[in-house]
Amino acid sequence: MKKENEVIQAMKRGFTLVELLVVVAILGILATIAIQNIGGNIDDTNKTAAQASVRSIDDAVVTYKIKHKKLPNSVRDLIDDSGDKEPILKGGEGAIQDPWGTEYKLEKKGAKYYIVSAGPDTQFGTEDDIRSDKVEKKKND
Repeated sequence: MKKENEVIQAMKRGFTLVELLVVVAILGILATIAIQNIGGNIDDTNKTAAQASVRSIDDAVVTYKIKHKKLPNSVRDLIDDSGDKEPILKGGEGAIQDPWGTEYKLEKKGAKYYIVSAGPDTQFGTEDDIRSDKVEKKKND
């Protein structure tokens, strides 16, 4: 009977401060792990989106070249009216900005051209750039 009373008394006391701190610490560790995993997925998603946009802009450049018999001066020419009823690349300003907010760049080298995203660091000419000559075409292309 005495043991039962001790157990009941212990249950009525609730959690100690140490027990609560341990639970809070464990929750903090789990939250940190979850945030790191989500952050990594967002980076991968942004890179995939930039690669898809580079392919779309590349297709729009081909269309522009066929219509106007020349390359555009910049990707901005693809969203401007340029005398057509509709711009070649739909989506306005958002269509020419990568997921990190930097405008895509059209690099011309003679008759060749490349569409370039500055990548996560938003600096052109670094190793994280996403370039049309490095992006794989879709399998049905």
